[in-house]
Amino acid sequence: MLYEDLIKSVEHVSNTPVLDVRVSPVWTGVKTRNVGISLLYAISHEGVEDAGSLTGKPAKELLNYLLTFNLTKVSIGLATLNSLLERPKSYELINALDYIESRCENKRVVFVGHFEGLDRIKTKAKELIILERKPQEGDVIDTAYYYLIPDADIVAITGSAFANKSIESILSLKRNGETIILGPSTPPSQVLFDYGVDVIGASLVQEGDSLMSVISQGGSKSQFKQYLNYIMLKK
Repeated sequence: MLYEDLIKSVEHVSNTPVLDVRVSPVWTGVKTRNVGISLLYAISHEGVEDAGSLTGKPAKELLNYLLTFNLTKVSIGLATLNSLLERPKSYELINALDYIESRCENKRVVFVGHFEGLDRIKTKAKELIILERKPQEGDVIDTAYYYLIPDADIVAITGSAFANKSIESILSLKRNGETIILGPSTPPSQVLFDYGVDVIGASLVQEGDSLMSVISQGGSKSQFKQYLNYIMLKK
């Protein structure tokens, strides 16, 4: 199972103490070895029974939140995972959206999750379909991915699919095209390649303490993206 394999990949550092946890209405930040972040996908806030005493715990206790269906906990668990992962030794310093744009000419592209700035991809692609749990105008409800993903040339999945627990069902589908997972929540982990992912578009946090302050003060991605370096890993 994907979440179990991701947890196992950081088992050797899972006793690292949790130094800080910040949870805002949209984003979560956790500091252990580094600072990791995750989107918070809770439709309504689900409480954490140990709130107020998470710092000082061994990271493995928060990692196990990934195995629950409390989406606040899942977000904390994912941010903890991202804070523990070793920084990749080899990667390209590029936003995965730019990579997709370079590959999408005359192709059928399916995005699972809404992203800003897809106009250039829409212009080049043969067809652009956006699957979204909360559809905007022109989007398709995400339950249609069972029918639309298998025939896509490029499947681009938002990293928030880890935070809302849909990632395993999406990756279980037969896919004939290139599969890309991208976004700040995405773990830069080689484990994903074992699940049929071809490209990982993740981010490395710079100035982690500043980023944690922005999250705890209600900041948006546009306000903290200055603290992120977007990277890409290929299988």
